[in-house]
Amino acid sequence: MSIQLSDEVINAIKDPQSVKVIATISKEGIPHVTAKGSLTVDDNGRIRFLELLEKSQTQKNLVYSIWFDKIVAVNVITQDKKSFQIKGKIYKTINSGREFQDAYVATQEKYGYDIDVSAIWLVDVDEVTEETFAARRDELETKYPYELHVDRLAKDELRFAK
Repeated sequence: MSIQLSDEVINAIKDPQSVKVIATISKEGIPHVTAKGSLTVDDNGRIRFLELLEKSQTQKNLVYSIWFDKIVAVNVITQDKKSFQIKGKIYKTINSGREFQDAYVATQEKYGYDIDVSAIWLVDVDEVTEETFAARRDELETKYPYELHVDRLAKDELRFAK
């Protein structure tokens, strides 16, 4: 089941100044994380990015993910240090046709004619979590109000003893 991304998350993804990484897993369960400057959102709200290297670990892991219905994760960090984690499953890969050809030509025009495109990958978004420290802390303190790290209690006790 796919969810709709908020405008804030879409803007973060589309901002060329945001840092975007994708995490995949191999068939052995080994995680692999790599930056993806091409990562964006398509008109249907799916994550879209290019893989340039046919034999890269990312490409191998993405093929494994689409074959075996595995989850991939994307993290986007904005200029103002907001962090969004996006999880989903591969919707499809495109490696031929007009859309692929357009991406191939645009990539070569931008980066040089010795750069190839292996595939365009599309991800259906299932979950988005803001991972910014303050947002996570506030969420967890609200969800678990009686769980507090013991050293915070000791710090308060020492502060009041002075």
